[in-house]
Amino acid sequence: MKEIVCVKLENEMDLILAHKRAMKLCELNGFSLITQTTVATAVSEIARCAIEFGKNAEMVLGIESVIGKKYIKALIRDTIDFTSHCRDATKYAKRLVHDIDIIRNPKEIQIVLRQELNFQYTLTEAKLESFVDYFKREPPLSAYDELRRKNLMLQDLSEKIQKREQDFHVLTDSMPLMMFSANGRSQISYCNKWLQDFLGALPKELASSSWKKFIEPDDYPGFSKDLNAALVSQTSISGQYRFKNKNSESYLWHIFSLLPLKDDKQVITQWIGFIVDINAQKQVEQTLKDNQKLRERQDELFESQNELAQRVVQLNRSNYELEQFAHLASHDLQEPLRKLFFYSDVLKRKYAEKIDEAGVNTIDNMGKAAARMKELINDLLGYSQLQKQHLPFEQVDLNSLVNDIIKDLDLTIKEKKAVVESNTLPSIEGNKLRLRQLFLNLISNALKYTKKEVPPHIQITGSSVNHHVSITVKDNGIGFEEQYKEKIFDLFERLHTREEFPGTGIGLSICKRIAELHHGTISAISSPGEYSIFEVTMPIKQEESSVA
Repeated sequence: MKEIVCVKLENEMDLILAHKRAMKLCELNGFSLITQTTVATAVSEIARCAIEFGKNAEMVLGIESVIGKKYIKALIRDTIDFTSHCRDATKYAKRLVHDIDIIRNPKEIQIVLRQELNFQYTLTEAKLESFVDYFKREPPLSAYDELRRKNLMLQDLSEKIQKREQDFHVLTDSMPLMMFSANGRSQISYCNKWLQDFLGALPKELASSSWKKFIEPDDYPGFSKDLNAALVSQTSISGQYRFKNKNSESYLWHIFSLLPLKDDKQVITQWIGFIVDINAQKQVEQTLKDNQKLRERQDELFESQNELAQRVVQLNRSNYELEQFAHLASHDLQEPLRKLFFYSDVLKRKYAEKIDEAGVNTIDNMGKAAARMKELINDLLGYSQLQKQHLPFEQVDLNSLVNDIIKDLDLTIKEKKAVVESNTLPSIEGNKLRLRQLFLNLISNALKYTKKEVPPHIQITGSSVNHHVSITVKDNGIGFEEQYKEKIFDLFERLHTREEFPGTGIGLSICKRIAELHHGTISAISSPGEYSIFEVTMPIKQEESSVA
């Protein structure tokens, strides 16, 4: 089948899109208005069931050739079998479109509707591509359609950024040189595998004292002077020093280079450093310093190394600019959302008497969709800000922190008749704002994912073992299958539809990142329909007072 257009099936607005696009594809293929309506109605009947009873449903419209005949084909598929709920809808659809198949396999269920094309001219590949191009360029059918497209663009951009970052790490780890980067406050935020394997430990910042144990004692005074001068003058440096190999305990010659990256206002946003092994070259230089040919080859080698270093700098700069682009793109999406909220409010206030109940409902649905989009953008921005955020640490009383969260959630707790119990929790060294965000997400989830007519019962317990604290949040909610205990912490991972439980699928990803910034972990176990337990483990005292 040649796929022409795809529609995600999540709500009533998607049902409208599916109906209109089925009508349009029939129209493009010369069907009468009656036939267009008949096919679109049959498609809508099945799509409605998929939205109501499915989980990850989508509809694909295309053109299929079978034994010399051509058909318009509508394929509605999902990862769960919802067909038992749509027998009446299927019967009705068969009276409209006779060729309907149900295909089951271990991964998905498919309901296929076909309508034969009754014309004589040849349906070329170019013609099919023109159909695809039409739907790509088709103006949005509604504000919801435009938001849906913007959302898909944002998800695609996020995936590209993640792929770029993965490619960057693979590239830097495979290069035969040591690399690192530091933020504008001189705190080291990234280093590649070569540097970790060679030194065995990592400097925490660019300050010369952090590097002292890695530099040959005779070389250290010169290294310290050059590095401090570069940090004060905010300029690049490049020098030759001997670094200690953790495996051989010997000092080997390297070129140490450090370059600042500045923004438009000439403020340093990042330092890029690389350490190139030149020990073999130094030995050759000492042994054969009078050999002119070898000296020339050395110069060529240094030139190649400098060129490689410049390419590494360009790669780091490109990665930084890509992160900035994603940040700006997310902010640019906020403006049309504000306008959408504004104009929908104007419609409701100024033209309330002229709009019928269906119109008011449509405007309300539009506002709700815009609100979900705004929540998604804000959560995505919040997650990206955690990726390389500087966190100041302080002593945090977890008892006080959890009690404050319970007070903030008092209205929800009373509405759901929930019981929240918390035993004595220890104090730890951490970032109070982010720890509050972590436990607020966990307790809010426990109040959200509840069983009908069963009051939530939430237990928060803590214990300390081997200089680490373990905090558990247990509920009596709907739980989840064992196979999802890792996936629930992935970005945008959702186990339920938005109609069942609202949210963006980013909350637990933020919890995981906050735990990691505290040098800790988060895990979950559950029994479906009985309970879920989330456990956060982190050091009582951090090694450093801040994390980058």
